[in-house]
Parts: sequence; C-alpha cells; structure tokens
Amino acid sequence: YQKTYGIRYTPEQVLVSEGAKHSLHNALCATVGPGDEVIIPTPYWVSYSDLVQMTGASYVLVPTSLDNGFKMTPAQLRSAITPRSRLLMLNSPGNPTGSVYTRQELEALADVVLEADLAVLSDEIYERLVFGAAQATCFATLRPGLAERTITVSGASKSYAMTGWRIGWAVGPAPVIRAMGDVQSQQTGCPCSVSQYAALAALEGDQGCVERMRQELSLIHI
Repeated sequence: YQKTYGIRYTPEQVLVSEGAKHSLHNALCATVGPGDEVIIPTPYWVSYSDLVQMTGASYVLVPTSLDNGFKMTPAQLRSAITPRSRLLMLNSPGNPTGSVYTRQELEALADVVLEADLAVLSDEIYERLVFGAAQATCFATLRPGLAERTITVSGASKSYAMTGWRIGWAVGPAPVIRAMGDVQSQQTGCPCSVSQYAALAALEGDQGCVERMRQELSLIHI
C-alpha cells in the first residue's frame, strides 16, 4: 500500500485471513451488532447482506441504476443515514456491475462519511483488474482522517487467480484489526501456511503475469 498508494500500515494494522470473504466477515463481526445499520449500494455481491445479518445488525440498501453507472451518489448516501448507521460497505471496482468510481466521486462520498461519522468497509479486491480509462482508488487515502475509520479488504483470488488458495487480507486501524484477529482466532486460527507463502511469492514476484491476464481479459466481450 505504501508503494502503490503512499499509505503505510504497521504489522499491527494488517490481518491475513482465509480469503477476502473471511476478511469481510471478521470486519463486520468486530464493528457492528444488534441495533446497528450497515449501508450497502446495490447491486452488490451476494454475500454482503448475509454477512451483515450474521452479526445481528441490519442492512440498508441504496439502489443504483445503469443510468448513473451503478454508482451511489452523495445525496443517496446522505438520505440513507440514520441515527443507527455505523458502517458503509463500498466495492470499487465493483462486482457484479464492473463499475469503478472515479477519484472525484469517492471524494464526494468521503466527505459525507466524515460529516456523518461513519466507518467504511472498502472491498478493493478487483483493484488490479480495471480496463480502459478506469483507475482504481484506495478509499482510505482520499481525506485526512479516513484511514482511521476505513477497513480496506483485498486478496490474492482475483489479481493472481489464486481463488482456491484462500488468502485475503484487511488493513485498517490497529484496535479494529486486533478485534478482527480475536474473532478469527476463535473461528479458524490462521490461514494455511503453504497458502501464505504462495501469496507472498505472488505479491513479491514478477507482476508481468497480472498485466498479461488483465490485457487478455480486456479482449473478452460479453
């Protein structure tokens, strides 16, 4: 993150889990519970709402459409906020829509987040798989104070096509990451050591394979 986005995380701010889905689950378990609301723009990855419900919290869906590129506007976010709102779940680049928020669009959402004192769970696992003029943006870097309220999730499944190795990670405020680690330690302990070494090799190795895969995927037309 320091090399790509200019933001440095200490080891106490990083948790490696059994895939990005596990990271999302850990984050939600550590931050919300009964009586809390989590805001989710739609369409969304199918697991989001179920993961929220498993904590006892409720989800609030914000509809988007093709007309606005399947992107939530600041006005929509502001309208969805209630006294029970605790967390916003963001996914850019997005699944299943493929939408990628511009930096300016995310900055506008960030201003609402800061005004409303919300936390953010930013799923950025598709950050390396963008096409055309689209550019992925790390939400936590956009405004002073955002890093202290944002949990960023990514993993090896998409950029490195390592879905079956089950390695994901979360970076964020140390107290939250510590709580997420406490949750994980009672669920699964830790990811397989072989998978961890494989993911480390992917991250530190030649990145040419990622670019070749991205270019090949850009040729696919549905």
